Amino acid sequence: MNNRRKAYTEVYTILQDLNEEEHNKIPPKVIETLKLNRDTEYKYEIEPDIKLKEQQMLPETKAILFNIFRDYLSTQEQKQKIIKMQLEEQAKIEIKKQEKYNNNIFKENERKTIKIEQTALDTYSKKKWYRKVFEFIRSVLKIHK
Repeated sequence: MNNRRKAYTEVYTILQDLNEEEHNKIPPKVIETLKLNRDTEYKYEIEPDIKLKEQQMLPETKAILFNIFRDYLSTQEQKQKIIKMQLEEQAKIEIKKQEKYNNNIFKENERKTIKIEQTALDTYSKKKWYRKVFEFIRSVLKIHK
């Protein structure tokens, strides 16, 4: 929670540094939400001689800035590329999840099957040899009756 409030402070500070045209593209409600929820005790300063992408900032700040750029500041072409990239990344994550969980499920089922087979073998081999012979003879006699 604390990092989120600090990230709001960083984002708010960065947005205040935008030129008026770009700043006006962002809905006032978004800026107001950042302002109200930021950590007022935390001081964040932008180094004027360093590019924005090289500034020190929290990962949460980068994520919020990315979403603001995608939703309000990007061109239509940039927005489509970003959305396509995000969908591809999400698909990769889903494939990894499926591989991880499906492999674990199959391994678990395989272990259970082996245990069941082993139990059946143990049960079968616990019968005395004369009991097996007796059951065989009885099964033969029932068939011929």
